[in-house]
Amino acid sequence: MENNILNTVKSYFTPEVLNKLGANMGESPDAISKGLDLTIPTIFLGLQGKTSDGLQNILQSGRQLLSSFDTNDLFGNYFGTPAGTDNSKYETQNLLTSIFGERLPGIISSIASYLGMRNESIAGLMGATLPAALAGITHNGSNWDSESISSALNANRSGFAAALPTGLGLGTFGSVFAEADEPVHTPPPVTVPNDRPSPVEQPSTVEHTIPPARPVATHAPVPPVEEGRKGAGWWWLLIPLILLGLWLFFGKGCENKDEVVLRDTTATTNVDTSQMQVPADREFVDVTLPDGNTLKAYPAGIEEQLIAFLQSDYKNMSDSELENKWFDFDNLNFETNTAIVTEDSRQQLDNIAAILRMFPDAKIKIGGYTDRTGDENINEKISEERAEAVKKFLEEKGLGSQVVDAEGYGSEFATVSAEASDAERAVDRRVSVSVRK
Repeated sequence: MENNILNTVKSYFTPEVLNKLGANMGESPDAISKGLDLTIPTIFLGLQGKTSDGLQNILQSGRQLLSSFDTNDLFGNYFGTPAGTDNSKYETQNLLTSIFGERLPGIISSIASYLGMRNESIAGLMGATLPAALAGITHNGSNWDSESISSALNANRSGFAAALPTGLGLGTFGSVFAEADEPVHTPPPVTVPNDRPSPVEQPSTVEHTIPPARPVATHAPVPPVEEGRKGAGWWWLLIPLILLGLWLFFGKGCENKDEVVLRDTTATTNVDTSQMQVPADREFVDVTLPDGNTLKAYPAGIEEQLIAFLQSDYKNMSDSELENKWFDFDNLNFETNTAIVTEDSRQQLDNIAAILRMFPDAKIKIGGYTDRTGDENINEKISEERAEAVKKFLEEKGLGSQVVDAEGYGSEFATVSAEASDAERAVDRRVSVSVRK
């Protein structure tokens, strides 16, 4: 792979393509160009951070996606149909979700905020970037060997990270982006007066902007007796305050012990760590239904993807093609180790119900998934119970005839290693929807 892979991918975006993207997204060509400078390395860092199995699965899906593009005119069909009806756009968004999982909306929001652009524009730009990135990394679709691609991604990681400006904030979305957020700086030299002892050297991990810690008595020169008496007097003044603090913590604090435990238990119940993790800083946007009404949903989320797919010619797809297309809920959580939907998640279920009412001919299947940790029998049981919980919710809304099945798959389709971090494994913990005929 060429060392200038970023420039290779950027070269696909000719002035004509920039103008078309700008017109399609309501942004200037210059803004589109600046957006590409961030979305291209972001996608490569996302690919580089996948496990070998995860990367191989993404490349398999990417190969199918790229087959619908003419690599000599990579964006020809991107602009060939009305916005929201091109199936390739759905494919792209679904693949981006496979790469970034629940972090995708937060990453889009961070880039949009940094550039002063709309989230919808960055989401569209990420979708336009992905086929170009796949074409660049596979030499226009001629090399899909996952090992050689992984090797090239690892070799270029520093270059990808260096292409992202420090302070962009993507480091919060996983260790794979942390390098891009680390500012390079040299601590200023420390000047030590000749008539005073040298200070204790601070650990190298302490930033130079942090005020120096107060000297510790055991590290300071032994003071004269008079100074020691003054210090002792100062500490004696603190003893009543220390005793008061201990009384408040161990005495009065014990009076509210039950209340503290209750709060901790509630926090654990409302955020199920065995289910997907939704970033707290995501913002809702208006997603328009065919009748003109709007839903509050996350940008590029399941609502937007599902509407676009149901407006496409999906009925001409084969059964096997439909079985391999799933839309992941991105705001659905359950109480810990149960199939009870949390109150704040019911909005997304209401959204799906509203979408199904707009497409009465549509049929869906619900699937539940877990990561690779824990007992597989338990994983299968809880994944099926959660899929059934979504089905029951839709049945209670009078939409039972449109839900053909609900099934729990446990960790059967998990792509992330059980030894990976919890944030990385979160992409495998989900409930999804598949459209059927």
